Amino acid sequence: MIDLCLSTKSYHIQLNDVDLNSCNNENYIFDILSFNIWTDYLEIPGFFDCSLSFNLKQNYSAVHSTYSIQLDRKLGPLWMPIPCITDNCSEQSLCTLMRNSCSSKKSCSTNCQLSSGSHTLENIRIQLKSTLLEHEIFTNGQYRFKIKFYDHKKKPIGCLTGYLTLRQNDYLL
Repeated sequence: MIDLCLSTKSYHIQLNDVDLNSCNNENYIFDILSFNIWTDYLEIPGFFDCSLSFNLKQNYSAVHSTYSIQLDRKLGPLWMPIPCITDNCSEQSLCTLMRNSCSSKKSCSTNCQLSSGSHTLENIRIQLKSTLLEHEIFTNGQYRFKIKFYDHKKKPIGCLTGYLTLRQNDYLL
C-alpha cells in the first residue's frame, strides 16, 4: 500500500568503469567480453537496461546455473553494502536471464545448452523495486556493483565489477 504513495526518482546514470574479469580465475569458463548500459537515464522504481557479452571456454549447460548481484555505495573511502534493489539479488536463474534477454539463436537455446564461443545478451532488463527503503536509499554518488555467475554446484564460473555515478535530475516528472 505504501508503494502507491512513492514518487518516481529520476537520475542521470554514468557507467564509469567495468572490470570485466574482476574475479580473475583461470578456472572460470565465462570470460566476460563487455558490459554496457543502454541509457544514461534511470528511474526508481523502474528498470535498469544493459547488455552483456561473454565467451565460453567450453560447451556449457546453464539450466541450473545462477547469478547474484551485490550493490555497494561509496561513503568516503569505504564501500558500504546496500540492500537488494531487485526482486532477488542471489540465486537468480541464469537460464531464465538468457531466455529473456538474448538476441541471437546461438545464445537463446530453449534448453540453455550453450556451445563454446561468444554469446551476447543484448536486452537485459532488471526491474528495480519500489518499496520505501530501496526507493529512498539512492542519492547522488558513486556505486559499485558485482555480478557473479555460478554453476549448478554453486561454484563461481565468472564475474564482473562495475562502477557508476548517479546524479539526481533537478526537475520533477
